[in-house]
Parts: sequence; structure tokens; C-alpha cells
Amino acid sequence: MVNSAATDAPMGRVKPKLISMKLDPKQPDEYAMPASIDDAPAYPWGLCLDLDDEVLKKLGIPLPDVANTFTLVASVEVTRTSATKNADGTADLRASLQITAMRLIDGNNSPDKAAKLWPDAT
Repeated sequence: MVNSAATDAPMGRVKPKLISMKLDPKQPDEYAMPASIDDAPAYPWGLCLDLDDEVLKKLGIPLPDVANTFTLVASVEVTRTSATKNADGTADLRASLQITAMRLIDGNNSPDKAAKLWPDAT
């Protein structure tokens, strides 16, 4: 079991705090090569989900407008982990997560029970 600010206790009375994944202003230059820093992403690679028409249908969501916001609630399974030592003595840690179940809560409509659990997410 992992304990950190980004993992939560069993759902119930505990309201987990969501952690912003936005890159630190000093980090985008790591992603900017060969693009300019102005074109660097705001979030790390791998945190974007692409939902096709089949998934949207399962979730009961019509095609949303660009810039619409949702809260994602998901169960994931860790499918792979790795730790790599670098020549400079630092280490890179990586975990692959497979989403096994999920729900999207439309932040533009009235909140439901899940949205009440994570009011800071929208």
C-alpha cells in the first residue's frame, strides 16, 4: 500500500485532495527540444487520455466542447514499475497504470455525489 498526498484512503468520509499535475515553470524546457519553450506542454507526457466514440458512449457522454472541464474518477491497476540509475547518481522511477474503471463528472453541470467528494477538482 502506498501512502502519499496523491493516493487516497477508502472512499467514505475521507475527502482526498487532488494534486495538480501541471509542470513547474522550470520543467517545460525539458520537454521543449526541439520546439521552443513557448510550445512546451503544460503537463507531462503520458497524462493525456484520448477517448474514442466507443468509450464516450460507455461513459454516456456526448462529444464535449473543447475546453470543457471534467473530474476524472478512476480505478487503476499498476501493470509495470521500473527504477533506473543514471550516470550522475540520480534515479528515474516509473509506474504504468491501466485504467480499469472510470467515471467523468461534468464540471459544467450540477454536481453529483462524486463531485461533492472532490469539490476542488473542477
